[in-house]
Amino acid sequence: MSDAPESDIFRISSEPEAAPEDIAVVRDGLHGFNFDSTGQTEVHTVTLFVRDRLGAIRGGLLGYVWGGWLHITDLWLSAECRGNGLGRQLLKTAEREAVSYGARGAFLSTFDFQAPDFYRRYGYEVYATLPDNPRGHLDYYFRKVF
Repeated sequence: MSDAPESDIFRISSEPEAAPEDIAVVRDGLHGFNFDSTGQTEVHTVTLFVRDRLGAIRGGLLGYVWGGWLHITDLWLSAECRGNGLGRQLLKTAEREAVSYGARGAFLSTFDFQAPDFYRRYGYEVYATLPDNPRGHLDYYFRKVF
């Protein structure tokens, strides 16, 4: 039995180096479907950077607020920025910004070798884990209700 569609109208192509505008078609299509399904159409990006005196980016937090939740997609600090409260400041700033957009909570994922204890320290709780992702490690899924 084949996985091919019944007709020759459509084909699947693997495009690891796809153009950003092609990727946007899929993302925009999914977002449109989600908006139509829920009636919730407001999305607010959260983009925070840690910059040095010369303006170079040394860390940051990326995410977005949709449907009443802040989804933190990325939080990273360079080695010289770790351990001095900048991660906490990023997290708290993102949470305040999210609340101003009407968010009632936040969620994210992090690996066991990244920062699960950091998120626990600031009130995030594990609601799921994915073992062996990546191989030999654990992927934690955290949430925090504001």
